[in-house]
Amino acid sequence: MSQTKDLYEILGVSRDASEDEVKKAFRQQARKYHPDNKETGNEELFKELNQAYEILSDPEKRSVYDQYGLNGLRNAFGDSESFDFGFGDLSDIFSQFFGGATKTRRSSGPERGADIRYELAISFLEAIKGCEKQITIQPLEDCGSCKGTGAKPGTQLKTCKTCNGMGEVKRVAESFFGHVTQITTCPSCNGSGKTIQNPCIECNGKGQKRVKRTIDVKVPCGVDDSSRLRWGGKGEPGRKGGPPGDLYVVVNIKEHELFSRNGQDIVTQEKISFSQAALGGNIKVATVDGEKTLQIPTGVQTGTVLKIPGLGVPKINNMARRGDQLIEIIVETPTKLSAEEKKIFEQLALFQEDKGKKKFGFFN
Repeated sequence: MSQTKDLYEILGVSRDASEDEVKKAFRQQARKYHPDNKETGNEELFKELNQAYEILSDPEKRSVYDQYGLNGLRNAFGDSESFDFGFGDLSDIFSQFFGGATKTRRSSGPERGADIRYELAISFLEAIKGCEKQITIQPLEDCGSCKGTGAKPGTQLKTCKTCNGMGEVKRVAESFFGHVTQITTCPSCNGSGKTIQNPCIECNGKGQKRVKRTIDVKVPCGVDDSSRLRWGGKGEPGRKGGPPGDLYVVVNIKEHELFSRNGQDIVTQEKISFSQAALGGNIKVATVDGEKTLQIPTGVQTGTVLKIPGLGVPKINNMARRGDQLIEIIVETPTKLSAEEKKIFEQLALFQEDKGKKKFGFFN
């Protein structure tokens, strides 16, 4: 889900809506947008509705969301690098609320590894020209001691007594429309059908543990703030022969004291003196490529924007295609004058005064 979408707007309720109002709104919307509805079905909207309801129907999650948004929820209820809100089979979700049996057993086949999210801070100039960085991540990997089983080496897993090795259990739950039979993953063995009698000391019976990994990442030139870069297969390893997840690097660009960005253009301000503004001429200005010469036209005014072509932000991964540098001119009015400067300005003032009188015919 987009970070900018408001969960209350998705459900169509106010921020002070009661729990019953949230349920009622979800029920109405879910009927309308369920993928099986041939007239108004919309799978993406249905997913968003489910996520919104999952959060807003839980008082604790709702409180965190109200204060900190979705990012706050990820930090509070999951790993800040890899946590995401998942969705089960859509028909199962719909059945849970509108009658029938649901089945949510964990797959016994290969499992894809989780994705990892990493926040990378770089400078303004690094974003313009591109850079290479070393980052350290801590993915979950199979324990080397127990080979991912969670059991102490040399011991055997036992058949789960709760589900008799089936990996799933049945229970009856209340829905909006009565009793629903749910077939869910066994809580004792997490769907594996086996339990651990002697946990592995290295991983405390979890079968996985976090390890530090250093990865070289290349940030392309022209990258923008909050851009998300993907490295396929660099996430957490898969389980049971499944493929690894991906690594997503979110770029955060630090502010620069001189330069700012407007699309593909770089924007700066340049202060010049009163005499420079009146007479014009060439001055040296800072650019991301070093000092360059800028021609000041005669009589330039404060707020005038001058341009140096081709010294802006490059297209992603293409330094040959760049925007421009835009320089806003600020004409400074002197606040302290030497005696000689004061005399010159007084003479100029008298000259301009006489010039004004002649213009209006006072001496005719």
